[in-house]
Amino acid sequence: MGYIQDKVAKKQKRIRFNGIFYAIISSASFGFSPLFSIALMVAGLSHFDILTYRWGIAAFVLMIYAAIRGKTLKLNSFDEVWKIILLSALRAVTSITLLIGYANIASGIASTINFMYPVVVALCMMLFYGEKKSAANITSIAMSIFGVYLLAHGEGLIVEGGDTTLGLVCSIISAFSFAAYYLVMKRTKADKIEVVKFTTWIMLLSAVYFLIGGLVTEGGISLVTDSRSWLYILGLGLWSTMVSSFTGVKAIRRIGPTLTSILGALQPLTAVILGVIFLDEHLGVKTVLGIALILVAVTIVVIHQGKSVKH
Repeated sequence: MGYIQDKVAKKQKRIRFNGIFYAIISSASFGFSPLFSIALMVAGLSHFDILTYRWGIAAFVLMIYAAIRGKTLKLNSFDEVWKIILLSALRAVTSITLLIGYANIASGIASTINFMYPVVVALCMMLFYGEKKSAANITSIAMSIFGVYLLAHGEGLIVEGGDTTLGLVCSIISAFSFAAYYLVMKRTKADKIEVVKFTTWIMLLSAVYFLIGGLVTEGGISLVTDSRSWLYILGLGLWSTMVSSFTGVKAIRRIGPTLTSILGALQPLTAVILGVIFLDEHLGVKTVLGIALILVAVTIVVIHQGKSVKH
């Protein structure tokens, strides 16, 4: 009996270790997206170019994966269709506003503000869905607001040629649109749709939206021919999108959404570190304190939500 229990304990420990590993890879890989995105902007690609390639490449690889694994991408009902259209639109809004944030303020700060979405979810649940107000959520919301205030007045916000107001507003919008994406997905039970089919359609439709946007506003999407830009595109579409999405799903299945979300703090931290090393972004006292406040606030909300679900 003791041998069996020991074997089960070792298996659970291995699953937990694997889950933590996947969560770290998921959050850290997504933290590379500002670096790749800004590199493509410097190379002359527009926002629509970058996002068309990003989501298009990711969707293409996922379709190949689905074909190899024999998974169907067929949408079985109008219910699935409208949910995916709505969610892909929200995901697209998150992408474009965050990219505008990267272009106008320090990428680490834009990523940190976007990472506030669990706090925004908690706020929306209290305001619109009658969820009971808790000291943890109220404290977290206050901390996040003060954190954004410090970031807005910190030394590390400004980038050359950027519009700081536009960057801050778009980064905040990205947090709200991603929170809306999460709320709609949970409230409509869209997360019950088979994961490969769901993710493929979200990515494919996002690519279509940005392709249309490029055609309407810029007359088309730029054809990328140089190898360096393609390396950045593949890094953005595969490493920061595909790998991040898949390892995130694997992490949630092994260690649950609470711990996965807490380890998600590595995403803005990775973006901050890469910004300092490669993009010449600077950190001041207010900036560091603002980032810390937001990360702590998100952690408090996630832990509180995890406890609420268990009870």
